[in-house]
Amino acid sequence: AVCNRDAIVETVWPGTGGAGVSEQAIDALVRRLRDRLAELDDYNYVVTVRGHGFRLDNAPH
Repeated sequence: AVCNRDAIVETVWPGTGGAGVSEQAIDALVRRLRDRLAELDDYNYVVTVRGHGFRLDNAPH
């Protein structure tokens, strides 16, 4: 499932209605998450779905 930016804002900053949360802030949050996951292995778990949001991908076994 794809998680759009509005859903991320509501989950990370509940009750704010997105006030003061920029797209750059969300991009930075996703970048930090990707960096942390990259410490585990080189697989790209967080995939950008252009025009829609982000989705998590399982590593191939």
